[in-house]
Amino acid sequence: MYRVGLIGAGNMGRAMMSAWLGSGVLAPDEITVTDKEPSKSESAAAEFGVALGTGVAEVASSSQIVVLAVKPQDSALVLDEAAGKLPEDGVFLSIAAGLTIGSMRKRLGEGPTIVRVMPNMAAQVNAAVSAFAVDAGTGKFDKEVVRELLGAIGEVEEVDEKLMDLVTAVSGSGPAYFFYLTEVMEKAAIEQGLPPEIARKLARETLWGAAKTIKEKGTDPGDLRKAVSSPGGTTLAALSEMDSSGFADMMKRAIDAATRRAGELAQ
Repeated sequence: MYRVGLIGAGNMGRAMMSAWLGSGVLAPDEITVTDKEPSKSESAAAEFGVALGTGVAEVASSSQIVVLAVKPQDSALVLDEAAGKLPEDGVFLSIAAGLTIGSMRKRLGEGPTIVRVMPNMAAQVNAAVSAFAVDAGTGKFDKEVVRELLGAIGEVEEVDEKLMDLVTAVSGSGPAYFFYLTEVMEKAAIEQGLPPEIARKLARETLWGAAKTIKEKGTDPGDLRKAVSSPGGTTLAALSEMDSSGFADMMKRAIDAATRRAGELAQ
C-alpha cells in the first residue's frame, strides 16, 4: 500500500486512522500523523502505533498520499507549508469543508493530484458516505487507492466538483437533520407522557431501524413509507399533518439554504 501522511489528529483524523487500521487497508508503519497541537498527534501516535511526524513539511515530503483533516480556518497555513514538498506523483486529499480544488492547486502547483472529499461524521462509526472530486496531476494516479481509503469509513461516490456544495448540504450536513428529527420525536413523546428513558430508546431505535431497512432492503423510501401507511391509520394521520405543515417544502428550502451557504464559505 501507499505511505499516508495524516495532517490533523482530531475526531475525523482519528476516525479515519481507526478505520484504515481496523480494515487492514493500511498497517501502522504506513501512516505518519502530525497536528498543530503536539499533544493530539502524540496521543494518536501512541494509541494507534503509527509514526509521529515532526510537522507538515516533513510529512508532506515523506508521504505518497497526504490527507488534510484540519478545520477550514487552519487549511491555508497547512497548504503553504506543504507547497513544494509533495512528490510530483503524490496525492493531496482534503476533507476540509469548503476548500476548493482550485484554491489547493494554486498553492500546491501542477504536479500532485488533488482530491476534494466531503465525508460526514458517521465516519466515527464506519458508516459515513463520502463524495469526492479529482483533479489529476502530472504523475501517475490510481483512483482506486482513494476509493479504498474512503471506503474504510463507509460508502463512496465520485462527483463533479461543481456538485460539492450540494453534496455538503445533503450528506455533509445531513446527519444533523436526522439528529434533529430524533431530538424532536423524543421531546414530543416526553411532553405527551412517555418516561424520558423510554422516549429516547423508542425514537433512537426507530430511526436506526428505519435507516437499516432502507439500506438493507434497497427499496425506494417512498414505497416503504406507503407500506407502513394503512388507509385511515395512525401513520397516515401523522404524515397528513406533516404534509399540511409543509414538511417536504421545508426540507427543500433547508437543502437549498445549506447549498448556498456552502458556496459562500468556499475558498
